[in-house]
Amino acid sequence: MRIVRSTRRRACTTLIAGLVLASAAPAEAAETQTAPCPVTGRVTHEFGPSPTGFHNGLDIANAAGSPIKAGRAGRATCSGTSGALGEYIVVTHPGGSKTTYVHLRKRSVGIGTAVNSTTKVGEMGATGTSDGRTRLHLEVLDGERTNPRLRYNCPR
Repeated sequence: MRIVRSTRRRACTTLIAGLVLASAAPAEAAETQTAPCPVTGRVTHEFGPSPTGFHNGLDIANAAGSPIKAGRAGRATCSGTSGALGEYIVVTHPGGSKTTYVHLRKRSVGIGTAVNSTTKVGEMGATGTSDGRTRLHLEVLDGERTNPRLRYNCPR
C-alpha cells in the first residue's frame, strides 16, 4: 500500500510541477464534444497568449464558496495544496485526459473518488498565487495542454 501511495504522490507532484512551470503554447485538440461547464460565473482570462506568458487554462470568477462540479465523469487522482496553485484537485477521465481545478477554497472529494458531471469536487476560492479575486482556474491535459473550451461549454 505504501508503494502505491508513494507512486501516486510522485505522479501528482510531477503533474502539478508541470502545471506550474508550463509556458509553451500547446496545440489545439481535435475533439469537439463538450460537457457542461464545471462552474457558473464569468470568464476573466482565456486560454492562450497573455502579457505574462501563455495562460494554460480558463479563469472563471464567481463568489467565494461557489460550487465546482466535475463536468465530466472520471476519478479524482490527485488532491492537495501547492504554493502556486493553492488547493487543487485533478480528475482523470476515461481515455486518460485530465482536468485540473485550481485555487479552491475547499476540496470536496478525496483521491480515488469516482465523479460524474454533477459531483461537487470543491468550492471556488483564491488560494495559492493569486491576486485575491475568487476564481476557478480550469486546465485540461490531453497529452498536452488543451483549451478547456474544447471539453467544456463555459460562458463566453
